Amino acid sequence: MEGPFDLDHNATTPVDPRVLERFLEVEAACPHNPGSPHAGGRRARAVLEEARAAAADAAGVAPDEVVFVASCSEANNIAIAGLGDPGLPVLLAPVEHKSVAEPAARRGTSMWDVDAMGTAIVRSPGVPIGLVCLTHAQGEIGTLQPIAAAAACAREAGVPLHVDAAQTVGRVPLDEVLPVADSVSVSSHKFGGLRGASLWIVRGTPPRPLLVGGGQESGLRPGTVSTSLAAATALAFELALQEADERARGMEAARQAFEEELLGLVRCTRVTPPHALPNTVTIHFADVDGRALLPALDLAGVRASQGSACSSGSPEPPAVLRAMGFDPDAARQCVRFATSPRTNTDSARRAARAVAAVVSRLRSTAGGGKSGPGRA
Repeated sequence: MEGPFDLDHNATTPVDPRVLERFLEVEAACPHNPGSPHAGGRRARAVLEEARAAAADAAGVAPDEVVFVASCSEANNIAIAGLGDPGLPVLLAPVEHKSVAEPAARRGTSMWDVDAMGTAIVRSPGVPIGLVCLTHAQGEIGTLQPIAAAAACAREAGVPLHVDAAQTVGRVPLDEVLPVADSVSVSSHKFGGLRGASLWIVRGTPPRPLLVGGGQESGLRPGTVSTSLAAATALAFELALQEADERARGMEAARQAFEEELLGLVRCTRVTPPHALPNTVTIHFADVDGRALLPALDLAGVRASQGSACSSGSPEPPAVLRAMGFDPDAARQCVRFATSPRTNTDSARRAARAVAAVVSRLRSTAGGGKSGPGRA
């Protein structure tokens, strides 16, 4: 096995060494609770607020609009449960991560359709709603979504707009998101931060908290804040915004090299539309047993996925593919490949050759063509 070839960077990315260094530095220097009144606590609090101010400055928002959280999923849950009129449904499309879709379902939903490219078809809902949600980029196929149209819809309805930007920080600019959204969640570990820590931008009327307790983070998230995790998260966020263009160029070059090599070697179809994340391509491999595809790729040293890592235990294919018209078997024949700033074009081309070999072998084996013919 030549690999491993890591092409699953929409699930997570390696920690940036600069971020890890910052975490260790602050962990050693500020071991106290930032809520404590003594000198150690005050020092930790000062570093915490410096991190908040740095993240806010990078995003062009006020420091009190930055909330440190454990994950993008946590921020999504608080936002969906707490923003707008809780007695009215959430307007969204089948492009969202489950950490948006499932809390929205508890509250009640009104749904937009999606087109064949996985883009939400934004329309006025025609019924009263309490909140609008639209992800900045669809995580499984990478489609960039019409945030400006969603913001106009939210303004027309007089309700907040929440945007899950988990997949876009450090990949595409947030310029169209930050000026119009009332709530923006990000995922630090997808742009070089540490897993288990992230930040959330909340503007305007704050949401109702899910948990209550010590009143930390403006009452939105009780519990002792880790100064070191906050400092590391803020630095990862700053670096990702500062280096977004450079990172995007490198990721796109590697993704293009992978795609060109693969399309030249084996019969397959690109599912991801042109207006998408620079690092992401989802490919449909017809006449392959979709249930065998990922295990075979893994054995060949290719790390990829068929959807969100949070849903990896689910037997169902991504909802967005079903909404785009793929039947279940055809949806299982789709694989997402995602590069990182560390992926080089040579490695990407070698990975494509490994993928092509796996697909050719599966097609040649008995039962390799038993999956469905395509879209429903």
